[in-house]
Amino acid sequence: METNELVVTVLATILTAVISYCGHLLAKNSQALTILRAIEPLAKDAVIAAQKLGVTKYMTGMAKKNHAVKVVVQALSNAGFTIADEQVIKNAVEKAYAQQRDLLKQYPQKKED
Repeated sequence: METNELVVTVLATILTAVISYCGHLLAKNSQALTILRAIEPLAKDAVIAAQKLGVTKYMTGMAKKNHAVKVVVQALSNAGFTIADEQVIKNAVEKAYAQQRDLLKQYPQKKED
């Protein structure tokens, strides 16, 4: 009976340590999770804004993408976040464009003069 109690005590101690460590990791990464959650809606809005800008001003696809990325970076910066890897934002903008392709077609783009 004492052996069973010892095993249960050791397992409970190990489990407590593992849960505590995982909780620490989650708290440490909560800012990263917040940023990831915020990027998607910001990217969608930035892509639409860039597409609308192309209605009155000729812009290449790359110029619209760069504009959308800058908008997302500025919005995150205004909220107090910094992104070390801008590729995450570029990927979110590209994904937002791909998901909204049909919606974006309703904004006729200005032709190059």
